[in-house]
Amino acid sequence: MRPAALRVTRPEAATRNVVPMTDTLVAGGTLHPAHAVDGNDYQPPVEGLFVYRLRRGADEHVGVVADVELEGFADGRVRGHEAVDRARVEGLVDHFAAVPRRTELVALLHDGGDEVDRLVAATMDEPPVLDFVGPDGWQQSVWRVPDAAGSLLVEAFGRSVHDIADGHHRVAASLEMWERAGRPAEAALLCIIYPPRGLRLSAFRRRIRGPVDASHLRALLAARWDVTECAPGALPPRSTGVYVGSTWLAARLTADRPSGVAGLDLTLLTHHVFGPLVGGSATERIESIPVTTPPEELTSRCDRDGGALFVLAPPTLQQLREVADLGEVMPPKTTYFDPKPYAGVFVR
Repeated sequence: MRPAALRVTRPEAATRNVVPMTDTLVAGGTLHPAHAVDGNDYQPPVEGLFVYRLRRGADEHVGVVADVELEGFADGRVRGHEAVDRARVEGLVDHFAAVPRRTELVALLHDGGDEVDRLVAATMDEPPVLDFVGPDGWQQSVWRVPDAAGSLLVEAFGRSVHDIADGHHRVAASLEMWERAGRPAEAALLCIIYPPRGLRLSAFRRRIRGPVDASHLRALLAARWDVTECAPGALPPRSTGVYVGSTWLAARLTADRPSGVAGLDLTLLTHHVFGPLVGGSATERIESIPVTTPPEELTSRCDRDGGALFVLAPPTLQQLREVADLGEVMPPKTTYFDPKPYAGVFVR
C-alpha cells in the first residue's frame, strides 16, 4: 500500500461529479457509459493518503483511500473470496482501456487495530478538504492524512493480510490488464480500506423465474431445513426467507453445515433445491438481485409468473475469511457490500 496521486472534486462541483458506482453490463457486453470527467471540476493533484467518510444519521463508514499495488493482489497479500463472471471482466477490461481515468474505489478490509483507529481519528480532527451531502442523502467528507501519519498507516497496513470486501470484478479486470502489460512494478489499484466493523455485509437475493412447483419446492427444503410459514418482514435471524405461491416461508438449516464454500447457504440451496427444481435450465432461470431492489417489486414478479424468491442471510465475516483461508471462492454475486463508496470523489 502506498500514497496515491489524486485529484479531489471541488466542493462546488461535487453534486454533479459524485455518482453511485456501477460495473453493470448492458446489451452487447459493454458498460453503461461513464460520465465525463471535467478536469476543471477537480482540485490540483495531491499525493498522499486520504480519509473518506460516509455518514447518514447514526450510520457512519470511515476508510482510508490509498493505492494498493497489483502485485499484492497477485501474491495473496490481498485476498478475494468471490468468483467472477468472465463476460463482466472482459467488459471492464474494454471499459478501463477506453476510459483511463479511474474514479471508482475497490473496498478492502484491514486488521490494523488501535494504531490505525488513532491515526484516522487524529486526521478527522482537522478541517476536511471536502464536505458535502451527496446522492441518497449521504454526507461525504474527505481529509488528507498528514505525511507523518500516512507513513505510520502504510506501515500498519503492511503488517496484515487484507480481504476484498467489494470490487472482485474490477480487481480481476485490472489484474488482466496488468498481465497484458508485462506486470509493471508501479501498477496499483485505487482502494478504500475499512476496518471490519465498518463492513455491512448483505447477500444477493435469488429469484427463480416461474412457473415453479410450490409443493416440490417445499419438499426439497424440508429434507434439510425446518420450514415454517411467516409474516412478511418477520424472518427469524440466520434463516432463509422463501416467497412462493403468495406465501412467505422461513427455512432454518437443520443438517450439519460443512466448512468453507460447501457450507454457505447459497451453495446448499444450489445443490439441494435449485438444481433439482429447475434442472438444466438453472442458469437461464435464476436471477441474482442486490438488496437495494425493493422486496415488494420482487414478490410482484413472483406473483405474475409463478416464480420463487429466496432471501438469504449474508455470510458472516468469519465465513468470508474461512473461505479465503482455504483458498476457495464463493459463487459470483454471493455478497453485497453496503453502503458502497461513490465514484467521482477522486480522480486518479
